[in-house]
This record gives sequence, C-alpha cells and structure tokens, in this order.
Amino acid sequence: MINPLTQQAWIFPEVGGADVLIETRLPVTTPQAGEVLIKVLASGFNPIDTKIRAGLAPIASDNHVPGCDVCGEVVALGDDVAEFALGDLVYGCAGGVKGSSGTLCEYMCADVDLLALMPKAINTTQAAVIPLISITAYEALKRLNIAAGDELLVMGGTGGVGQMAIQLARLKGAKVTATAGSESGLRFIESLGTTAIFHSDATNTATAFNKVLDTHGGESFQTALLAAAPGAQVATINARNTYDLAQAHAKALTIHAVFMLLPLLTGNGRKAHGEFLAWLATEINQGNIQPPTVDEKSPSEVAAVHADYEAGMINTKTAFVI
Repeated sequence: MINPLTQQAWIFPEVGGADVLIETRLPVTTPQAGEVLIKVLASGFNPIDTKIRAGLAPIASDNHVPGCDVCGEVVALGDDVAEFALGDLVYGCAGGVKGSSGTLCEYMCADVDLLALMPKAINTTQAAVIPLISITAYEALKRLNIAAGDELLVMGGTGGVGQMAIQLARLKGAKVTATAGSESGLRFIESLGTTAIFHSDATNTATAFNKVLDTHGGESFQTALLAAAPGAQVATINARNTYDLAQAHAKALTIHAVFMLLPLLTGNGRKAHGEFLAWLATEINQGNIQPPTVDEKSPSEVAAVHADYEAGMINTKTAFVI
C-alpha cells in the first residue's frame, strides 16, 4: 500500500545524460514559516534544467527533482503566511536549486516571496512556463535601465526570454529591434509589433543601438558587442564562455551578466521576484503581455524532453502536466 504521505516524483539520482532521470516516490514535506505547500498542477521546463542534471551547473535541488518553474494550488500554509489562502492558484520560479525542491513532483514547499497569484486570463500550463523567462527578461531590462526612446536590440527574439523582453521593453516605450534565424521567426517578431531582422543583419543596420540584450551567449554575444553603439550597455543571460572583449574596450561598453536564479540560491532579493510576478499577472490579465506557446507533456516524458532539447529539437516552451 502506498503511504499517503509520499508522492510521485521524477529525479536524477546522479548527474549525467537524460537517461539518468527516473520516476520514484518521495516524502511530502511540511511547509515551514513563510512557506506554502503547493499541489503542483504544471512544471515548466527550462534549458537550465538540463545543465543542472548534467552537472554543468552544480546547483541541484536538495531532492534532485528537476524543474524551477511551477503553477499549482496552495494546500497548506506554514506559520506567518498571510499572502495566500488555501485553494489559491499560484505561479513562480520557486525551486530546482540548492535549498529547495524541484517542481517535477506532485507536491512542493515554496517560499511565499517567490510566488504570486497566477494570471486569470491564461491556463495553468501557460502560467508554469512564464516565471523564469519573464523574470530574466525583467532583470536584464532593469540592468540596462530601459527607458522610453531607447534603441534596444534583442538578439534572439523568438525564444522565451526574447519574447518577454520585447513586450516588457515596448511597455517602457523603447524602440525594439529583434533578431530571428528564419522567415517564420521574423513574422512572429513582427506580430509582437516589433522590427524584425535576421541574426546575420544585426551589425548591418543604420541604427546605433544604445541598449543590447543577448539571449543566447556564444556567437550571439560577440555579435551583440559589434552591434552596440559606443558607450552602450550590453546584457547577456549566458556569460559562460570565453569571449573576445576587444569591441567592449574599443567602444567603452558596459556589460551586464544576468543570472536570475541567484536570489533562490542566496536568499537575497526573493521578494522582488514575487512582486514582479504579481505585476506581470495584472498586465497579462489586461492583455498587455502575451504568453508564449506551450507544448504540454506528461512527466513520464521528461527524459525525452531533456534529450530532445540537447539535440536542438525543441523550440517552444514545454510544461509537464502533473
């Protein structure tokens, strides 16, 4: 007989390839002060999940459950929790790293500072893929100090972070240009009301970009440095590489490296995440922000999703429906 205090979960007991992911049963934990217990309805997949599983980012969750993004129902309250009530549907980037549970399980405890009520205008799977990409885009734009009239170039406008950055920057009144690698990608970017160009044309425009956001790293970041105007600011969400910074020196550029999981790891700055997600929910409900397209999967397909992503076969956001 299955212990009612255990739950179905998916873990990687050791680092390695996608085949290390297995199904198991884990204890259901009790929320501590400032936490809620969430019945997970959907767990969002992000590329960082594969890096953590592979050991490239040695920050695995305490229970080795993958997944940072979550949407679910509050089913128990820890002490001193007044922000949420039983039955509330919440979303957030609330785990997947040291000091927390991952989200690919039936139940998880989460810090209330990392959560907000999910937008009512979208479903739970859409809400489960928004937090990490949206907070990353928000933090990058904040570091760039985006303001009305800024000429912003987004390297990679069709990805999750790129989509959210375009929309958030336009709400600020910035003039946004974004890159894509295909004709369909260009059309998608244009559907967001933004100028679209091919990646290869980023350094051939008449515009001098005073703000540039790179959402890929590698060659994309090198192109971002070339496309930036003298004295410009450049932000990247992937600085894990060896780069030629000659352009940064020649143009006196300011470079920002963005790692939105840092508050989860350090405990500092978590409340800003929940506050941003509460604001974002309002914007989504008012139709000012459109969520990305979501591919729904069963948790039993997690190994295949990881393998497909690492093979370059996934180009839409994916959520596991629990």
